[in-house]
Amino acid sequence: MNKKTMFSRVHRLLFLTMIMVPAVPLCLAAGIGFFSYVDTTNTFATDAIEQVAVDHRNMITVFLDERRADLESILALVQVESLSGPEGQKEMGRVLRASGGVFQDMGIIDPEGIQTAYSGPYALVGKRYSAAAWYRETRKHGYYVSDVFLGYRNVPHFVVAVARRIQGRIWVLRATIDSKLFGRLVEQVSIGDSGEAYILNKDGVFQTDRRSYGDLLEQDGFVYPSQDSSVMTFTGTDTDVDYLFASATMNDGKWRLIVRQKKDEAFQSTMFAVYTVVLILLCGGVVIVVLAVVVSRRVLDTLKRQAEEVDILENQLLQAARLAELGEMAAGFAHEINNPLQVMKTDTALLELTLGDLEEKGTDASLCDEAREVVEQFSIQIGRCAAITREILRFGRHDAPELQPLALPTYIPEVGAMVQGKAEVHGIDLRFDVDENVPIIAADPGQLQQVLINLLNNAIYAVVDRHGPEGGEISVSVRNVQGSAVIRVADNGTGMSQDVQSKIFLPFYTTKPPGQGTGMGLPVCHTIIDSLGGELTVESTRGQGTTFVMSIPGLSMRR
Repeated sequence: MNKKTMFSRVHRLLFLTMIMVPAVPLCLAAGIGFFSYVDTTNTFATDAIEQVAVDHRNMITVFLDERRADLESILALVQVESLSGPEGQKEMGRVLRASGGVFQDMGIIDPEGIQTAYSGPYALVGKRYSAAAWYRETRKHGYYVSDVFLGYRNVPHFVVAVARRIQGRIWVLRATIDSKLFGRLVEQVSIGDSGEAYILNKDGVFQTDRRSYGDLLEQDGFVYPSQDSSVMTFTGTDTDVDYLFASATMNDGKWRLIVRQKKDEAFQSTMFAVYTVVLILLCGGVVIVVLAVVVSRRVLDTLKRQAEEVDILENQLLQAARLAELGEMAAGFAHEINNPLQVMKTDTALLELTLGDLEEKGTDASLCDEAREVVEQFSIQIGRCAAITREILRFGRHDAPELQPLALPTYIPEVGAMVQGKAEVHGIDLRFDVDENVPIIAADPGQLQQVLINLLNNAIYAVVDRHGPEGGEISVSVRNVQGSAVIRVADNGTGMSQDVQSKIFLPFYTTKPPGQGTGMGLPVCHTIIDSLGGELTVESTRGQGTTFVMSIPGLSMRR
């Protein structure tokens, strides 16, 4: 986020703050009475619909419990010879006629799941129910009320079933509840003009019709919140209409009884208080806004001056961090410089011997060629030393940040070469995988180099701490992700706990021993990436490794 955007947001925040602060007395005067009244009326409306849901659930539960008791009594009294065959048919017919129309049909199912006795309008004798979910649940729990389903009859219905062990085997008595009678029972809700009640199963399928819309076995399109308690209230919008809902679980949690009422009807008594308070606030609001504009502009000017001072201090902090990293890099550079110096010493001795031979034996073409090769070797090694020295000087130079286009496929390996030697000394396999299609970014080469060197040095430290001189791995990958360059520096080092990860970007926090870390490296890296409009994050697991992820927008995204 650039400074212009930041100050724009700060200005808006100040403006809102200047409005809110003087508005407090005004809001308190109007709000205390308003909220007291609204809270009372809203609580009353919520409690009322909740109580309706509880009472209605209890009534329906009593109805189902009575049906259960009826079936248990029947199954307890039925004779063994009436469990199947003609005697069973007669017994079921007699019981069905005595039920007063509550049950549509009734049947007995033997231990193999086959209906052996049935009374009702369908030809269901001999039907096998062993695979039916309601039958298995009845055998398991001894009692079950199913969801509404079509079944063999292809007509919406639900069953109440009970089980009993007779002569060591489990028999089941099932009865179908009259869906229309049950629906009328559920719909008997008296709560305003728009109040209605219906039952849903766990999948949101209607178990009864809904008065406004929604037929039996249809899927309700409204998304209900999860229910952790037996009764809950909430508000929501269904087909562009706001409702106050009460939900009560029943049937061992398989059903939800929903009672709802249009919100404007349920809370209509609060609207008068709303209009009164709005009028009061509008009258005082005009004066508050004018004062907020004047005060916020003055405060913003002060913040801008302070921000300029912070920028100066931040630049000084960046330079100090560079110098600290330079000291940490010195050991790696010393190893790089030492190798060509040793070669130079050896070639110097050889050159001295060769020149001595030339002086004693006279001019020899082959010896002259050999001397020429030595001179060329001098040039190569001296060039290496000069390149290393230039990198050190460039890293330590204190320049103002200068954004320029950077092609990461060439830039990343060049920076990585600066710590390649240090990684090899510690037996670390340092790999680079840069996508050629990664976008060109705008960054200061020195600052981005500082970030990469810091992350790589931290990775080397973590890998050595865990693996010692063998088994260490560090990978640097660069990918194009939706127009941004995403750089991942991953290692298999010691990793970090969640607590450490939450603190690593805080100034002066370090996990290294005293004298080995300033605690400023990662905060500075975070500041640099943030100044580029990017983001620096960390993913780490204790004992497995760490991955730092830098996401920097490409040039096309910054325009």
